[in-house]
Amino acid sequence: MKQYFIVFLLCICVKSNAQPFNFIVAADGSGTHTTIQAALDACPDGVQSLIFIKNGTYNEQVSLGTKAVSSTKKISLIGESDNAVIITHSQSRASSGSPTFEDICTVKLYANDFYAENITIQNTAGNTGMAEALYTAGDRQIFKNCRILGYQDTYRSKKGTRGYFKNCFIEGAVDFIYAGGILFFDDCTINCVNGGGYITAPEDAYITIPKASTVCQKFLRVGFFFRNCNITANSDVADNSYYLGRPWAASAGTFYLNCKLGKHIKAVGWKEWSGNETTSSFAEYNSMDASGNPIDVTSRVSWSFQLPQADVDNLMTTAGIYGLVTGTTYEPISLCIAPAVPASVIANGNVISWATVDGVAGYVILKDGKYLSSASETTFTDNSGVSGIYSIKSVGTLGLLSAATSAATALNEIIEFPQVTISNEMIYLYQPATINLLSSNGIKVGTAENCLTYSIKNITKGVYFLQIKDLNGVIRIQKFIKT
Repeated sequence: MKQYFIVFLLCICVKSNAQPFNFIVAADGSGTHTTIQAALDACPDGVQSLIFIKNGTYNEQVSLGTKAVSSTKKISLIGESDNAVIITHSQSRASSGSPTFEDICTVKLYANDFYAENITIQNTAGNTGMAEALYTAGDRQIFKNCRILGYQDTYRSKKGTRGYFKNCFIEGAVDFIYAGGILFFDDCTINCVNGGGYITAPEDAYITIPKASTVCQKFLRVGFFFRNCNITANSDVADNSYYLGRPWAASAGTFYLNCKLGKHIKAVGWKEWSGNETTSSFAEYNSMDASGNPIDVTSRVSWSFQLPQADVDNLMTTAGIYGLVTGTTYEPISLCIAPAVPASVIANGNVISWATVDGVAGYVILKDGKYLSSASETTFTDNSGVSGIYSIKSVGTLGLLSAATSAATALNEIIEFPQVTISNEMIYLYQPATINLLSSNGIKVGTAENCLTYSIKNITKGVYFLQIKDLNGVIRIQKFIKT
């Protein structure tokens, strides 16, 4: 069987003048700013600004607006990858001697219509008391593919605001999702760490669905909604050690809908607090175990309840719940839909081209799964002197990124190179070489140096790129399919 290798030319990056992002933040100095705060400060008021953040750790406290004066900036923060773009701060109220979360919180957002994607926000103070990572104090904020990490009081929201979390990972120990607002968490992982015991601590819900409007014949305090979420725990968290929530104030509300609950959730479900439970709403619908089987809820506290499907279907939609708030319409699900992926991506020597995607702000060019550049046009020339696998993502008008499409290589760049044999389980080399195994979107999934054989037994089925650097430093790349 013939084997074909793709030879990539050595190149220098030439950027297009037109960029989809207003600013690019890079800790290594390769962007327009080295801190996120500096980029936010540079954005104009009243218009949409897209900020791209390269992979890196950003040790800073970030504020958009202040408690006294909210910002009118409309900001989208787009990270290169959620695990590698990290905004971090380490401070608790007790350790700093400050009684206020505004002083110690890692990210504070006093602005409407904020959007974040692929970012980690964390407060690493640990088990030292109240130590917020994120505070949202504006209406219509959205977080997609983000990680919010802390211990006590990880995430605080302001009463009177609406927020939406999609495919996010939120972690903590004590009341780590708390305070006010109307929040939906869709398809999120809510992870509990050792030493805690309470997931939510909602305060006053400023909107209530009257009893007469429900099938369950109970008033519904509109607060926190978890839909299709996984409620998980670290391996050192004991079984039967966590409550789903407790009422911080007299009119609190939390609802778990179609969620999978780990064994760490107590059979009683919820915890009383100063009698606030008698006037609050704590409910579930179709709670399951980690395998998706219905769980036994017969031991739940008497003041919690199980919702009928009719109330979930008819009342607890994002449009319906957010629509209870007078003023600006807010339907975040449609805003979270990623743009179409680029098609017909071709690498021809040092020029990459692709088909136009309608309605997007531009494109991100990746090499070996890492950010290389961005452009508004559909061609890019790369003469950086480093070979690799190219892929392209679309950038939506709000900054959302599409999945990546890897570049095919023009036929005149394919040559026969028979000194490698690939079976379904093993790669055999003719001479020792360095191997990098890349996924179809250019992300490295394996590597080995000075080897003659390389096992692919444990990789999943799919399309891969094999990057081989021989003893003379020549790099060749072959595409293959694991079946």
